[in-house]
Amino acid sequence: MSQPLDPFDEIVDVLVVGSGCGGLTAALTADIANPTKVLVIEKSHLIGGTSATSGGVIWIPGNHLGKEKGADDSISEAKQYLKATIPADEFNEPLIDTYLEQGPKMVKCLEDNTDARYTSLEHYPDYFQDAPGVKLGNRALEPLPVSADTLEDDVDNLHPSGPQTIVFGRYGVNFEESHAFTTQSPGWFRLFIKIFLTYWLDWSWRIKRKRSRRLAFGAASVTRLLSSLKKRNIPLWRFSALKEFIVKDNKVVGAIIEREGTILKVHARRGVIVASGGFGQNQEMREKYLPKPTNSEWGCEPKTNTGDPIKAAEAIGAQLKFMDKAWWVTTVKAPNEDFPRLSEVEKSMPGNYTVNKSGKRFANESQNYFTFMLEVLKKEKIGESCVPMYMIFDANHRKNYPVGPLMPGKFFPDFLVKLVHSDWFGSDFLFSATTVEELANKTGIDTQELINTLQKVNEYSKTGKDLDFQRGDNERDRFSGDQSLINPCLGSVDTAPFYAMRIDPGEFATCGGMVIDKNGQVLDKENKPIAGLYATGNCTPALLTTYPGPGATIGPAMTFGYIAAKHLSGSNTP
Repeated sequence: MSQPLDPFDEIVDVLVVGSGCGGLTAALTADIANPTKVLVIEKSHLIGGTSATSGGVIWIPGNHLGKEKGADDSISEAKQYLKATIPADEFNEPLIDTYLEQGPKMVKCLEDNTDARYTSLEHYPDYFQDAPGVKLGNRALEPLPVSADTLEDDVDNLHPSGPQTIVFGRYGVNFEESHAFTTQSPGWFRLFIKIFLTYWLDWSWRIKRKRSRRLAFGAASVTRLLSSLKKRNIPLWRFSALKEFIVKDNKVVGAIIEREGTILKVHARRGVIVASGGFGQNQEMREKYLPKPTNSEWGCEPKTNTGDPIKAAEAIGAQLKFMDKAWWVTTVKAPNEDFPRLSEVEKSMPGNYTVNKSGKRFANESQNYFTFMLEVLKKEKIGESCVPMYMIFDANHRKNYPVGPLMPGKFFPDFLVKLVHSDWFGSDFLFSATTVEELANKTGIDTQELINTLQKVNEYSKTGKDLDFQRGDNERDRFSGDQSLINPCLGSVDTAPFYAMRIDPGEFATCGGMVIDKNGQVLDKENKPIAGLYATGNCTPALLTTYPGPGATIGPAMTFGYIAAKHLSGSNTP
């Protein structure tokens, strides 16, 4: 609908909605490309959105940092890989071509003009190892850790990291450190002691805040972009929710926002870029669009991800697509944690197997988490319920490996868990038993089928071959396993006590929304651009729908934020 233009409460050139990596990249690029008045608004009182809770990795094939490390990669190989792994009816060739071409330029632009700094992950493989064009590393870039001091007064406004991205809820670690701790590779304990002491000896910081001064993963990415925003004097309004777009003469010329309870009209002379995330915390929209069963409590998104800008865009004629899709992942919700954590790495560890209530495995647990969840959804669709699922493991696994929030028992035995987290055992979260039969009885899992399943996997652990699901047969599976074993992903479950931890079919973000063109412009139902309106990230349809590699959501979000900002700025540079 059209809104009268006068009077405006604020006049800017570019309005950016959302403070995740996509939105911050857009804001910075707009200022770099054509120095102008940019305003960023954030619905929450916290900055960073889904990006801040994530691993912060971006999947950018052909990037300059990988090439500096000797990577042999090309846009043509990446496109070949994507064509082989994305269904033909979901392969948006114009947008994928643009993404592959512009992604490396986006990274170079940020590194040349902002505080953003990345390192190429040499040994983090693409997820589909049998596909042509696949690479074993260097397509994924990780933000370098950074001191929280760079944010000055805004440090307490940064969205908390996802619990799976920090050690003991305190220590910020990078990818290689996290991988070393999880797999207990050579030198891991010495590294852990170093990080442990660095935190506990930092008295001036520790007495004020729980999490360490050192920020990594998504927190580092957001911090580096936010500090760059501050240096360029680009304002960021918190507590500011977009309510509707202002349209005049078939062009979006601004937005009505609610800022701390006050309704304001903001005029955006060049355009609005929406980078507001998905709708995972809107149960009504979940029920309308997502596969059943669906529950906002299973998702990892910030509580403010309720899809308001998507609905506002639909109200002015925007075309929506892929509203039934999400970045699926199993999640773990401990009773004392504010929101779920991703259940990811532990499913690759030997001696940890996922079963449904029938006591049966149904997929390769070590494959990438997104593809594993697609198997869950397939089972649900044919009436084989996987809600809830349970990770099953034994005393040996409990002693040596982490599971969800559980640190290895050799450091954090059960008596300490019960002392510190008295509500974990005995709830519908974590179970232990002296026999498999007792464990089945406590969880409601079919006893005989669970016994049969464990007999099978115990035999597979001896031979190193999973005859049911080929777990551990490729490098992606083996990456997070125990490299000291013949098959890093296979281990027995035969030593009491036996354990079960509940996991749910969740997501770290929904990924359906406003359809965009190769310039990041939002399209109407006739595939025509809506003048003045741009979008990127999880409020747009997923570009890499099968999640082909680590960072396959933030990479496109930042790239199309960069593209949109250049287009509305009328600049072919940087």
